[in-house]
Amino acid sequence: MTASGRTTWPRLYAGLMRAEGVDTGDTDAVRGWLESFAARPSAEREAALGFSAPTTAGGPAAMGSWERALAGERTRRARSELAARLHLVALDERDRTHLGQDPLIPGAPLGAPDGTDPEEDWYETQAAVVSDRWTAAGLDVLLRGPCAHLAPGGRHTAPLLGTAASLAQEHLECFGPDPDPLAPVPLPESLDALADALRAAPLLRSLTTVLDSPETADEPLVRLALAVGLLLEDEGGTLIEGPAAVVLCEGAPGEPAGLGLDLLGSLLAQLAEDEETAEEYRGEHLSKLYFLYQEAGTAQSVARQAAQRDAWAVPPSYNPAADVRTPASSPYELPDPETLSALTGLPGLTEDDRDELRPVAPGLARVIDRLAGLGVTERTGDTFTLTPLGHALLREGLLLGTANLPDVDPGTFPTEEAVRAWDAGRLVAAAQWWPSGAARKTLGDWLSGRGADGWSELLAALADTPTGPDAARRRALLGVLDAAAAPVPALESLLDDPVLGEHAARTLRTLGHRADSTRVPEAARATYLADRFEEVRLTAALAHRMAEGPDTADGGEGEVTEPYHALYAAFDEAAAGWPGGGQALVTALAVADPYEVPPVLEQLSRHPDTAVAEEAWRAARTLRAEAHSRSPTTSRRSTSSP
Repeated sequence: MTASGRTTWPRLYAGLMRAEGVDTGDTDAVRGWLESFAARPSAEREAALGFSAPTTAGGPAAMGSWERALAGERTRRARSELAARLHLVALDERDRTHLGQDPLIPGAPLGAPDGTDPEEDWYETQAAVVSDRWTAAGLDVLLRGPCAHLAPGGRHTAPLLGTAASLAQEHLECFGPDPDPLAPVPLPESLDALADALRAAPLLRSLTTVLDSPETADEPLVRLALAVGLLLEDEGGTLIEGPAAVVLCEGAPGEPAGLGLDLLGSLLAQLAEDEETAEEYRGEHLSKLYFLYQEAGTAQSVARQAAQRDAWAVPPSYNPAADVRTPASSPYELPDPETLSALTGLPGLTEDDRDELRPVAPGLARVIDRLAGLGVTERTGDTFTLTPLGHALLREGLLLGTANLPDVDPGTFPTEEAVRAWDAGRLVAAAQWWPSGAARKTLGDWLSGRGADGWSELLAALADTPTGPDAARRRALLGVLDAAAAPVPALESLLDDPVLGEHAARTLRTLGHRADSTRVPEAARATYLADRFEEVRLTAALAHRMAEGPDTADGGEGEVTEPYHALYAAFDEAAAGWPGGGQALVTALAVADPYEVPPVLEQLSRHPDTAVAEEAWRAARTLRAEAHSRSPTTSRRSTSSP
């Protein structure tokens, strides 16, 4: 129980007193020591408490704040559990006769200590007396009263504990145990820069004025200041500065990160309660922030996110063109239907569609703008993202919340500096799971520090991909690279590769260079076509879904049109130059990637050419049987396609 991970505030302070020779049985001596301890410089107090140890590289900077919050939580729970145990003893003595023995708890009331009974305070007081016998005389009362600023978290749970736990749960629900690393996120340059960004946030400036005159401040700001410990209520009910006020002004490196997490948790709780920013389900706002963290600084669209929240069929892999612009309006205004289509990837949207989003999108914008007050988000018109401060606080919460989970390594949340030191194989293994925007930026940064050698290493790692359910996902990383920056020799070296040879040849031709087609293996051509046909199939499926009439969509008798003409046309064009024609191409596709190609074969089984359709049907059936015979779980993460 002396370990920092298990201690309570009374036990910790009692140990410090004994170490300094204080008579812990003398109430006046205990009070005097606490008062003198409170007068010591903040850094000296933190060092004595053991919460100022430096963090490991890339580890959580707010570990000291986390340990203080846990000490407060354990203190409250220990007192509550001891009070409940005393109540059980009193009930036992009432119900059973102990001849010749005086009661252990004479005069005990027998109301249940459930938080509503007025007799609960009696048991809390007795629990404090018992606790003081193990620690120091009068210590519990002092730490809840005049010296409460020395024992934060003793009155209510610190918000950062709930925030970190919720983020950890969100992460495990998304990726399960032993997850792959997330994309590195843009962070402040240093802990000092993090602290400066927090102190410069508009909400922090407002809270600073609350400390000067809490009696006249707005009630929501006062509640927020009380929740994070910027204010405390003394024994007389007067609002005084709390321990977090010291952190705000002169906190040691890492402490502002803990205060920021407390503020984030408290602000999210307020947003969930407010009518204009209420959550549809508990934890919705934090889930949205976690989604933004995964995007690693890639700008997002309010309209697109609102469409997803409203259950629109937004294609998850669609990325708006960089030249899509929206007005920097305030308050928020939905883009026009044409721009809305460009942002969501849903063609042909109308004013009626735009009207459907009007109740949803402004509410999301209000949440983003309220969080911008803390400096964690920023919005310009329809575009929004997490700030470096926001990324830093989310990363702190994820690191703290998963710190004691055996299946989650701190490397799951890498910094940009750490990723730049990875080898190409590790980078490809992780980047295949990242959103395309995050993968594009991180791969580009990695390559910029390595030159031509980096390109050769990365392309070799992409080529060294075993057949499996994730092979197509790895090949897709070729599409996020800046091909124009690739050295020609590196691309030419891939022409003989049985997987990426055709991808390299097409890239070279696009860049205006010659590519020797005779070097490209047939298997590489089939692999390229498998990827191309799947892309065409997905596009056709989305277009068909959006073009369906309401009767057809609901299973009525509306006209059903064939949605895959584009796939058939692309297939026929490729089959015209394939040795053996369409049937041979179907066979080659099934061999090239048996995991990616089944949906394509399913559609080709309806091809107008009967011979092609029958061959595709047989190949699809064979692949289905093989998939059934394989182990149930062949991929780290599940994917679906329309």
